[in-house]
Amino acid sequence: MKRMPLWHWLSERSFLVRLIIKTVLFICIFLVVTFPNPVLNIKQVQAYLNTETLFDTNFELDVINAEIDSLLPANHTTLDEYKAVVQFVYQHIPYQFDWDNWGNSEYWPSASETWRRGREDCDGRAILAVAIFRSRGYKDANIVGSMKHLWIKVGDQELMGPDRETIMVMDQGQKKMRMPPFIYMVEAMALQLSYYPIFRMLLITLIALILLYHPATDVQRLLGLAVVAIIGFVLIVDWADAVAFYEEMKLTVGLAAGGLLLLMAFILALWPGRPLRK
Repeated sequence: MKRMPLWHWLSERSFLVRLIIKTVLFICIFLVVTFPNPVLNIKQVQAYLNTETLFDTNFELDVINAEIDSLLPANHTTLDEYKAVVQFVYQHIPYQFDWDNWGNSEYWPSASETWRRGREDCDGRAILAVAIFRSRGYKDANIVGSMKHLWIKVGDQELMGPDRETIMVMDQGQKKMRMPPFIYMVEAMALQLSYYPIFRMLLITLIALILLYHPATDVQRLLGLAVVAIIGFVLIVDWADAVAFYEEMKLTVGLAAGGLLLLMAFILALWPGRPLRK
């Protein structure tokens, strides 16, 4: 008995069954592309639920604090100490994006993980800085976050490049979330699109197009829609690069054109194509 190809088998299922299978398949592919390390995914969820576990002390804090103390002048102020700790973290932990460092799009390592890794983005740097400050007696030190950045607050001082908008603050061990303005969310999305690996984004876009196109089988039509989607994708990424480069948020014709091309490709993918041949 001949085995029916998966493409044909799925086409004979009801609309609801196809929708469920395609949705699950897209989610699985999306996670594999963006968060390929399941162990880190579990640890990331745990970090979101309890950020206090990130500020561990299971590393060479005595050595670190001794080096920081050696950098301070004899009659140093609290502000001098703040600057010394931040500068120490910047010098010893070079910046590297999570997708290059860990493979996952987002991962918050513990302070000890950051120290052992020796490189991190703003998340790990801020977490390490909080652990150092707490070991030096600043027990109120904690992380503050936005859609673009993570920094720290010690007393009434915000350090390590505070963003103009805040969506996450820690208050007496409790995480509090705030909704930022819409235009800020668009700006944050632009920066993510600019910095994120283009191959991963393009792969997700094309996978979505193929899943929408099923059960049609006209390959030439699918390739044409893929070209339209890629052009739209490139225009959107170019807009995002401009936002990141000029550090100025603008809604441009390129963004509108790219969005319309992508939308058109997805809508036409749903349009009935050549029927299946059994």
